Amino acid sequence: MNGPIRLCIVNPHGYELFDPSGRATRVFGGAEVQLYYLSTGLAATGEFDVSMVVEQYGDVDGRHQGVRMLAVPPVGRAFARFRDRIPVPAPAYLRALRRADADIYLQRGGAVLTGDVATYCRTRGRAFAFMAAHDWDCDRRHQRGWQYLAGTYYLAGLRAADLVFAQSEHQRTLLRQHLDVDSIVQRTVYPAASRADVPRDHVLWVGRCLSWKRPLALLDLAAERPDQTFVMACPAYEGERALYDEVTRRAARLPNVDFREFVPFAETEDLFSRALTFVNTSTAEGFPNTFIQAARVGTPILSLTVDPDGLLGRADIGSAAGDDMGLLGRRLDELLDQPETWQRQSENAYRYFAEQHNLATSLPAFAERLRDLASTRTRSRSAR
Repeated sequence: MNGPIRLCIVNPHGYELFDPSGRATRVFGGAEVQLYYLSTGLAATGEFDVSMVVEQYGDVDGRHQGVRMLAVPPVGRAFARFRDRIPVPAPAYLRALRRADADIYLQRGGAVLTGDVATYCRTRGRAFAFMAAHDWDCDRRHQRGWQYLAGTYYLAGLRAADLVFAQSEHQRTLLRQHLDVDSIVQRTVYPAASRADVPRDHVLWVGRCLSWKRPLALLDLAAERPDQTFVMACPAYEGERALYDEVTRRAARLPNVDFREFVPFAETEDLFSRALTFVNTSTAEGFPNTFIQAARVGTPILSLTVDPDGLLGRADIGSAAGDDMGLLGRRLDELLDQPETWQRQSENAYRYFAEQHNLATSLPAFAERLRDLASTRTRSRSAR
């Protein structure tokens, strides 16, 4: 292949990470953060001409940190709800994919959009790479109830992908067992950070206000420990307003809870650096970005349920409670009361990040897989 590989990343809610003044049409999460780091990292190599399809009002076309933006009008709520039931292709996205004219199209997270990108690539003879963003992307959960048609469309798109990335060995197993899909594990990545020598004084919880993230569980822990400061960064999420109102009411009644509705992404590192521990209360995740944000600054991790590949105990960077709130509370008390345990897990977390999740050392292998995909697709097209 002559010249750089043209890579188009479909990342609807990721523009704000490139331009904090351009608030996203929906609160972004770990999937958008990962695509931000991977896209800018690949663009910086000079081997990839990277474009990104984003939902954004106004004229945002042009390059940001080496990535060419292709804006589509935000999908209206009515059309989005309709697509969740009847998965008709989104014309604006199809036009943007055509504008990108890429060799490879990359999309992350199970959605109707997965089917759109797969359909475009299949009809145009382009390569499609998919990245799982949650364990629920790896089984048939998307087909449940009223989402059956949309879930079926997503799964058809997933099976049509030329390359599938899982976040963990657990996801790789789920994809094979439930969907007969082969995948490659691509770890969550972040740039390296130093272990800042700053006072640590709070227990930290970070996440969107979604029912499956169980923010109220963190407030239960805080209510039982009035002498310990808890920091909770919990932005509201569309469709979960009642939960958000309950969370804010309960947090306001707890003087030891510092509730923050919104924290700019650039400021989250300081929260993790100053935390005694990070607590996750979700029912399920993929490989949480917050685990890596904690590990990269040496912050031990406590989890109510989520523990991808048994990581927390195996690497001794924290512990999981098997969905037992009483056990989670005891683990928290032990960590705060035992300085030697905290120090050991802090050092292990920082070392684990450097060995497994450092963007600088992980990016070359990811780029190589994309180069192989582009080369295979080029040979396939030439043979026709």
